[in-house]
Amino acid sequence: MTPIFILGAPRTGSTVLYQIVAGHFELPYISNFTNQYFSKNPLLGLAVQRLFRTNIPLESTYGKTRGKFQPSEGSAVFTNWFGGNHPSQKYSYEIIKGKEKHFLQTLLNIQKLYGHRPLVTKNAWNCFRVSYLAQAIPEAKFIWARRDISRAAKSDLESRYRTKNSPSIWNSATPANLKELLALQPSQQVVENQYEFSKAISSELSKLAASRSMQIWYEDLIADTSLELRRISQFLSLTPDKKCPSLSTTATSGTRTSHQEAKEIYSYLQANPKFDWLHYQRGA
Repeated sequence: MTPIFILGAPRTGSTVLYQIVAGHFELPYISNFTNQYFSKNPLLGLAVQRLFRTNIPLESTYGKTRGKFQPSEGSAVFTNWFGGNHPSQKYSYEIIKGKEKHFLQTLLNIQKLYGHRPLVTKNAWNCFRVSYLAQAIPEAKFIWARRDISRAAKSDLESRYRTKNSPSIWNSATPANLKELLALQPSQQVVENQYEFSKAISSELSKLAASRSMQIWYEDLIADTSLELRRISQFLSLTPDKKCPSLSTTATSGTRTSHQEAKEIYSYLQANPKFDWLHYQRGA
């Protein structure tokens, strides 16, 4: 059993990476349909998915895709197995008692159903479950989606405006020190959130054999998609089933993040050297 877990802090390109890996290698994934109707038995949902050959456009709105059979974060599916309490790093980091057998058997049966092709998933909450996932599934592999912290933090703040209509309402999974971070300004929260996610992922992946994880920078994926897909292909030992997709950045119309908030993000980053390792460097 060799499932693939795509990890990444919010707004680091994990969704488009998920879409590319699922589509380019024609791997099974949790769809919006499965997440909505078969969260307690995703194997049935994927059995239905298998009847439909679905093209996966590289489109999403702050991590959400449109279309019944498009890739989903699988929030309901993973909540059924791991719970969904906050802070997620503290309360949802391992399997709910009594659900491990169903979790592992489901992953195994999905892989069998799809001709031994591994399930690929992307769920931000899994960033705080790496230790459990790596131990419970010794052959699982992890792809860490990364992006320059200044751009990711600014995008995360914008997503709060767009999806929650407030810069103060948290998106997605939450780090263990959530209460402490809530005392900060929103422009500082999004920076610290990126740091906590990345610190947790880096710490857990460093404990694994190098062959079990790899990093993909969003900036590299945009600059040379073919090269990054060759790297992924070698890492997963999978042959692509489709030609390399055309990938480019799409500008959103307008922005609700103010110029002042953007300046606050950059100033906060520059004032603390602990963030330096999260800045993009070609080939890092």
